Amino acid sequence: MNLLDTVLNFIFPPTCGFCDKMGEGYLCQECKQKIANSNIYFNQLDFYQNEDTFIDEHFYLFSYTEPIREKILQYKFEDKAYLSNTIYEFFMNNEKLYGFLKKYDIIIPIPISLSRKRERGYNQSELLARKVSKMAGISIEMQVLKKAKNNQPQSSLNKEQRRENVKNVYKVQNELKIQNKKILLLDDIYTTGSTANECARVLKVAGSQTVGILTIASDLEKYQKRKE
Repeated sequence: MNLLDTVLNFIFPPTCGFCDKMGEGYLCQECKQKIANSNIYFNQLDFYQNEDTFIDEHFYLFSYTEPIREKILQYKFEDKAYLSNTIYEFFMNNEKLYGFLKKYDIIIPIPISLSRKRERGYNQSELLARKVSKMAGISIEMQVLKKAKNNQPQSSLNKEQRRENVKNVYKVQNELKIQNKKILLLDDIYTTGSTANECARVLKVAGSQTVGILTIASDLEKYQKRKE
């Protein structure tokens, strides 16, 4: 921690993102232990192998249920960028996750439109991707995958509509940077996988060797259906 961080932490003590306790960092030990021991903390790695899926594998930490759901929504829509520090606490020192990360050459956060980034003030996936990049020693690329046009928010659509809604929305530039590379996408939630799959498709068309995705959470209902 540099001097500036030390001074800022003294003036504005880090607050636990779950219980608002001050002075124990962005995630207090009590909340960390409680959540780590709960049935929402999966630490799950799933593999996808069918002709309609371009994602090779998916690692996520939580099921998309409370209190994780509330925190992700606050992180995305309520100007609580500091929650990236709380979420990142679960990424750190995770041996299973680290083993997953070290397979990849480049990390790319799922892009959002410029208008949405201006509205929020940040891309929530980018904030986490920068932290994970530094943690794992993987280079991050912000000038490869771009959102070429605005589309309707995925949250308001069903599975089939989501698949149609993301077609031709993303494009790849600076293709030489990803030739024969193993790419890791990072996003907040994996629901139907339509957005991630379309991003993986355009990356593979552009020459990527492998595309995986890391998310904070995966939809619990979808998880249960896969296991039945």
